[in-house]
Amino acid sequence: MRDTILLFESRDLCYESNQYFMEQLNQEFQRAGYKTEICDLSSDQDMEEKLEDVLKRRQEFSAAFDFNSRLTRAEMEDGTPFIDELSIPFFNYLVDHPLYHHGGLRRRFKNYSVICIDKCHRDYIKTCYPHIKNVFLVPLGAVEAGRTRSWEEKRFDLLFLGTYVPQEEIYREILDYPSERKKEVLTLIEWMEAEPGLTQEDALYRFLLKTGEELTEEEFAARLHRDYIVDRYLRFSKRKKILSETAKSGIPLTVMGHGLEEISELHRGNVTMYPGVGFAVSAQMIADAKILLNITPGFQGGVHDRVYSARVNRTLCFTEKNNYTTSQFRDREEIVLYDEREPKSIPGLAWEMLKDQDALEKITENACEKALIQETWQCRGRQILNIIGNF
Repeated sequence: MRDTILLFESRDLCYESNQYFMEQLNQEFQRAGYKTEICDLSSDQDMEEKLEDVLKRRQEFSAAFDFNSRLTRAEMEDGTPFIDELSIPFFNYLVDHPLYHHGGLRRRFKNYSVICIDKCHRDYIKTCYPHIKNVFLVPLGAVEAGRTRSWEEKRFDLLFLGTYVPQEEIYREILDYPSERKKEVLTLIEWMEAEPGLTQEDALYRFLLKTGEELTEEEFAARLHRDYIVDRYLRFSKRKKILSETAKSGIPLTVMGHGLEEISELHRGNVTMYPGVGFAVSAQMIADAKILLNITPGFQGGVHDRVYSARVNRTLCFTEKNNYTTSQFRDREEIVLYDEREPKSIPGLAWEMLKDQDALEKITENACEKALIQETWQCRGRQILNIIGNF
């Protein structure tokens, strides 16, 4: 009898975040009365045996679920994709830009659906991978810390969480590209730095229009995937720029994540630096901050889960102003939005809020009330169950 939802953990995402996300969904599915089973494939050890066991019991499962799934590459001995052999609805929850998942998205699986966390990502898949009939938008959920901190208990004035790779290293890699490819990549970077609201796909469309080159949808998707280094470069360039200006302002700043020690401007007396921590611990750190400085990696139609986690833990979230954030959140009432084109203005906003505890408490209380109603993993779980229920 097909009455169990199968939850795959086929890889380890950054700081094991997918394991936490999956456990939250697992709890919500069970709370709603569904049976669940988690199949951990994050290690290659025994992976083949575990997949064979799943196939032998496929009649027990009603649907399968994974984050950034590696199973899009798994095949049977005769070449049949494992996803097709499983013969149940399979939902792949992509937590970053689809350009990184071109290899799986281009394949024509049966009963295959994609869940995105960004409207632009969803629209891109619908345009460039029209064979994928079902593409849904479900943002990631807020992660609640173990206990609520009072303002007096919060240890960090301004907190940043994230990794860093020196963009100089990435730039040297670009310089080794063939001349035409190098010109394309550097042009996209230049345009997207000048227009922070420009998605990489729109930048590439503009570049092709300028050069007169025509591509099919399939060719365009392959080209965007090839140019993934644009997203990587901009991600770390943006983090360095904003963090450097914030550090130079003298505001008490705490940064946490792998590679941040490579940013020379962070080696100042007002900056406290910690190495990266596991995902569950990072939620505790967010709850322990008065303000979270969020620097989103390449989203124009969505936000990072850190935004929701800050809100639910009564931590003021600073994040970028774009079409999505201005339509979803009330600036200065439940969030504070900054203009990333003016990084020098960000520390001033933070100082302003730190000096006005009444405003801090009012904004964070408004954010928490909304997050508890609309943005928790319980809410996301219900959205996903509604999707699954239609299959």
